[in-house]
Amino acid sequence: MNTGDASYIKQLNRSILLEEIIKNMSLSRSDLARITGLNKATVSSQVNDFIQEHIVIEKNIGESITRGRKPILLEINGRAGYSIGVDIDEHQMNILFTDLKGAPIKKIKLKISNDNLDHVTKQLIESLKPYLADLDQTYKPIGLVGVGVGIHGIVNNENEIIFTPKHQWSNINIKHSLEASLQTQVVVDNNANLSVFAEQVYDEHIADLFCITLYSGIGLGMIHKNEIYHGYQGFAGEIGHMIIESQGLPCPCGNKGCWELYAAEKALVDQLHKKTSIGGAIDLVSLLNQEGAVPVIDTYLDYLAIGLNNIINIFNPEKIVLNGAIINENSPFITEIEHKLKSKMNNYRDIRASKLGADSAALGGAALAIKNFLGLQAINYVGYDYTKSSLIAK
Repeated sequence: MNTGDASYIKQLNRSILLEEIIKNMSLSRSDLARITGLNKATVSSQVNDFIQEHIVIEKNIGESITRGRKPILLEINGRAGYSIGVDIDEHQMNILFTDLKGAPIKKIKLKISNDNLDHVTKQLIESLKPYLADLDQTYKPIGLVGVGVGIHGIVNNENEIIFTPKHQWSNINIKHSLEASLQTQVVVDNNANLSVFAEQVYDEHIADLFCITLYSGIGLGMIHKNEIYHGYQGFAGEIGHMIIESQGLPCPCGNKGCWELYAAEKALVDQLHKKTSIGGAIDLVSLLNQEGAVPVIDTYLDYLAIGLNNIINIFNPEKIVLNGAIINENSPFITEIEHKLKSKMNNYRDIRASKLGADSAALGGAALAIKNFLGLQAINYVGYDYTKSSLIAK
């Protein structure tokens, strides 16, 4: 075995051990050896490295069943560092901070004051600085481990923003300026990709999972064989611009009749304002209950089902998570949608509403930053049940 092989195996073992500690929340050294199949010497050596790096801490838990020392359990040192997830939407930025265990610790929302991306980037940096100064004093000695940024548009495999229909941003790289200002690793991805990653990490850790975001537009995030599927250059998942009406409404992308013009929740709200007796700002529940809303909602669900039918027949996903303010609060809509999926070709296990809601992209960005920092193949916070956190919008 050459030096390169030895280094690779050590890194692989490191990843395996950290993944099991995270997944199980706490484990003894002997449990780690048993679960992973690694010998005790390897486990002990790696764990000593984790402790020296402040990534893992030891805890004496309970009383020993037999005579001797109390069992010593290992767990991730949540207060050693923190990560940041950012979702840059049409009019605001949603920002979530999580500790090294992935627990949400702070959330802020910023109204975008200028559509210019350079201005948005500077606004983000300046807004983060006071929080960083405070959190660096609490979550140490590692501090900020990384930032994950979600963009509502096309992002290539080099983290470059290729095009955003809403803001018309094109061929821009914000990764380098953010890394230089924040002095940490930054990853930029499509918001739907980060959303589906969050669904896998925080709610159901399965190898094949789709997430469709339905807020201001429509995005599709795909997990295939435990990896985010990006496609050839990173453009996969722009399903909102699938044409469902050949001579339909004009879209900022350049086409006509794109799915998100009919099935994004913004489109439904616009139609409800037009077809019901109410205008202006009103809460969503009241809007849905207005006289005249039923046929509008039914038409919306028809369009939503058309796109879902296409996705199911093309990809045959195991599970689809629908994430939108209306869908998440109205689970009966899921049943109605499934009744509209009449094709004999449809084959899937489950369609359900998101438990993470509007925070999914930011949460996924923060989790991805931790995964990259720790050098993991996968990260699993399902057992921690963070979906009940008051910081996560339902």
